[in-house]
Amino acid sequence: MTKYYILAADDEPMNQIILEELLEDDYELVCVDDGIQCISSVRNRRPDLILMDVNMPNMDGIDACKQIKQLAGCSGIPIIMVSALASEAEIEQGVATADAYITKPFTGDDLITLVQRYLA
Repeated sequence: MTKYYILAADDEPMNQIILEELLEDDYELVCVDDGIQCISSVRNRRPDLILMDVNMPNMDGIDACKQIKQLAGCSGIPIIMVSALASEAEIEQGVATADAYITKPFTGDDLITLVQRYLA
């Protein structure tokens, strides 16, 4: 059985390790360090879902999300913002740009439930 391909963009190595521990058994997971790498990866291979941090160097998650949604054939890729930014305005901006928003720290069960919902 082919695993769903998830692309995760997060500049913190520890966050990448956490995502790997939670998801790598059930999904094919590739982690990149910023929005520019994320866009490049999407152009090379269309993921089934993207997990996107907001605060990253070079290009933040909001701008990367907007650019990915404009790429040919990519507007339907579900993007879940995974961020420590938790003010009402920050969450509203994330939800307006992406498909879902989950704040750090999150529980593994909450993230997996959200991933499953968007891959269903």
